[in-house]
Amino acid sequence: MAPAIRLFCFPHAGGGTAAYRPWVGALSPEIEVVPVPLPGREARIAEPAHERMDTLAEQVTRELSPSFDRPYAFFGHSMGAGLAWEVARRSAPLGLIASARRAPQLPTRRRLMSQLSDEQFVAELRRLEGTPQEVLDEPELVELLLPTLRADFALSESFRAPAGRKLHCPVVALAGEGDSEVDRAELTAWQDATTGPFRSRWFPGGHFYLANGAPEVLAEVRAAVLEFAAAARLTHHA
Repeated sequence: MAPAIRLFCFPHAGGGTAAYRPWVGALSPEIEVVPVPLPGREARIAEPAHERMDTLAEQVTRELSPSFDRPYAFFGHSMGAGLAWEVARRSAPLGLIASARRAPQLPTRRRLMSQLSDEQFVAELRRLEGTPQEVLDEPELVELLLPTLRADFALSESFRAPAGRKLHCPVVALAGEGDSEVDRAELTAWQDATTGPFRSRWFPGGHFYLANGAPEVLAEVRAAVLEFAAAARLTHHA
């Protein structure tokens, strides 16, 4: 039997599809997890990374649209949450799970990593713990990846949704209690990014609280996606 719903998963700045591969088996058979590959990394490393959220969202929407032939939802972590929201504006997901990011209508209040020197930039990447330390310990790898990393952070830091733009689907916002990149007010503000239902939840951990596929995080993601699907069925029958 085919999964009831597809879950497209958008990566954090500098991230790729690898973080979501453990989810594929963990959320089946009800949910088909589809990690979204972005330009400038992994098999697409030869493609230039985008520095503007709108142009990236337009390209990603075009590329994913053939796969919107089954009910689907979005999950995005950090930069990926902003990208998921922008792609959702251009499509019709059943719902959005936004992780570890301020609401799209809010400007960043934090130090702009994209403007740091290379040395400072790499130090911040180490602090955030979203890039494998073995990668950051290899100068040649760092040199190869820096353009994409900087482009991602420039895109993420500069992105702010135009006033009044909203989704019309449920939104669930998740974050780590020790995350220095998003506070409670910024996470709760996701309720103003949609006309649909909203709820939020905090987990132990920092910015990458979901690392290693924590069972309680996956349980929350599964529950949210199945709630999206159930709500859509109720709406259809009504």
